[in-house]
Amino acid sequence: MGGGYTHSHPDLCNIDSDNDLDFFVGSSSHYVDYYENTGTATDPEFVFGANNWESVCCFPNNSHTNPDFWDLDDDGDKDLLIGAGYVRYYQNVGTQNDPDFTGFSDTLFEASGNWVFGTHVALVDLDDDDDGDLICGEYQGHLQFYRNIGTPDSFSFYLEDANWIGVNVGDNADPTFCDLDNDSDFDLFIGDENGSIWYFLNDGDSITYNFIYQTDHFANIDVGDHASPEFADIDGDGDYDLFVGSEDTGPFYYENIGTPFTPNFSPVIENYLTIDLGYWQTRSQIVDINGDEAPDLIAATTDHLFYFENSGTGGNPHFILTAEAWQGIYQPAIKPYFVDIDADGDYDLFCGEGVIPGPPSVALYINRGTPQEPDFVLHDPNYITNEDFFVNTSPGLTDIDADGDYDMFISDGGGNFFYYQNIGDLLSPNFTCVDSQWQGIQFLYPRDGWRGFDFVDIDDDQDYDLFIESHVDYNLCFYRNTGTPQNANMVLEIDVLFPDISLEPCPTFVDIDLDGDEDLFCGETGGGIFFFRNVTGQNEVGPKRPDTPFPKLDFSIGPNPANPITWISFTLPSP
Repeated sequence: MGGGYTHSHPDLCNIDSDNDLDFFVGSSSHYVDYYENTGTATDPEFVFGANNWESVCCFPNNSHTNPDFWDLDDDGDKDLLIGAGYVRYYQNVGTQNDPDFTGFSDTLFEASGNWVFGTHVALVDLDDDDDGDLICGEYQGHLQFYRNIGTPDSFSFYLEDANWIGVNVGDNADPTFCDLDNDSDFDLFIGDENGSIWYFLNDGDSITYNFIYQTDHFANIDVGDHASPEFADIDGDGDYDLFVGSEDTGPFYYENIGTPFTPNFSPVIENYLTIDLGYWQTRSQIVDINGDEAPDLIAATTDHLFYFENSGTGGNPHFILTAEAWQGIYQPAIKPYFVDIDADGDYDLFCGEGVIPGPPSVALYINRGTPQEPDFVLHDPNYITNEDFFVNTSPGLTDIDADGDYDMFISDGGGNFFYYQNIGDLLSPNFTCVDSQWQGIQFLYPRDGWRGFDFVDIDDDQDYDLFIESHVDYNLCFYRNTGTPQNANMVLEIDVLFPDISLEPCPTFVDIDLDGDEDLFCGETGGGIFFFRNVTGQNEVGPKRPDTPFPKLDFSIGPNPANPITWISFTLPSP
């Protein structure tokens, strides 16, 4: 998906015939994500187009999609093969400028009528006859060669060698081809399960190949696990750069700072398309943690915090990873929430945790530093305890009764939504449990577990509305507050806010572009962060519309922040 990626498999292709390369990523989501290049061939800018792109997917019993494009029917547009155990074929029934993969798809069969097997696929013209031959990488580490014995406009794959060139990389062979030394033939590269890339130089020619083993640690690259290489000249300088997918994140980007004849790959960034913290649910919050009026990003996964400093401005953010295990704060399955709980002008921190069998607690860290230089000190590891908390706690604070202090809400792993009213005051909080199923909101389907949530006055009526992980799907739902600032009345208005997106979200709201409305950041299970820009009452360049008190809320596609975060769109109806 366009958040974080697990088992990422990159592929680049000029899918819309605009002379630049677009980006596709297969993953464990069953589907393929699409990023449109709205820049140029020399200065790319990838904007998230869709996850579940064109509804292309692998088979239901397979999870890791591995896409590769080729014009298999010689009609001038790119068709698609997806490796996922069995290989699936999608014909492009659209055009070079307007692709359409919804017309025909089927399991791929070879010439004798048997299924084509391939966990990973690579199409390449190995015999210079103008059609694409198929190399399939297998889970067991070897390659299968299916020669295309058809024609450029009518493919027919024949299994010529089930153990092609006798290579075995151990497990999960992921092949790709590139003329790396500019000698007019294709060299072979194979990603392996250990995160390395095997390199075989083609000592033959464009008609008769001869692959000679060179190394099993090409360019000393190690992406952790399940390397998935893809070469492309992404900066238009005449040589091939390298993208490598991995098991936990990706894709990694390596720039070729050498020449077309003598490549030299230099690592640039670990997550080229998204912020990706690995295969754990991400809880993020946007707060100005260093007092420079440019909100920063604090993201949590597993047991610690990642600090992304905003080196841009309040209206034009640029998030840079500055510290992992920030402030030395550790909590198992940490769920952080920043708020100035002691009214001293800086952010303090509440942390939920995950404990099996539990019960878990909510810890409180007090900021003993300054707004410019925070210093978080553990005040109480069991600040909020409850024997009814189950496995996980996730806190959030808001003044739900408009009495001038923060109240606390906690979701847990048992589907409960606890409300703790602050019966103290702004300077001396005192939380008492009022309800374990506040407003009747509970989460029991499709699986038990805590839910990410955030309160925000999204309709500008001076009371707090609620966005919370949906109880009917992997999504967000929206509760509108139809009560008053003093007496909330939450009414479920939208069950599934993003019908075309599958995610397990942890939302947080902030006016990141300083246009007067709240934008949405949303952590998710794959370790990534989705970004939704709120363009309510305005067009892409125009001012906010003043003619209605509650204009339609429209979270729409926009330009990415410099450290890229996925942009998607959704629409929330007017009340």
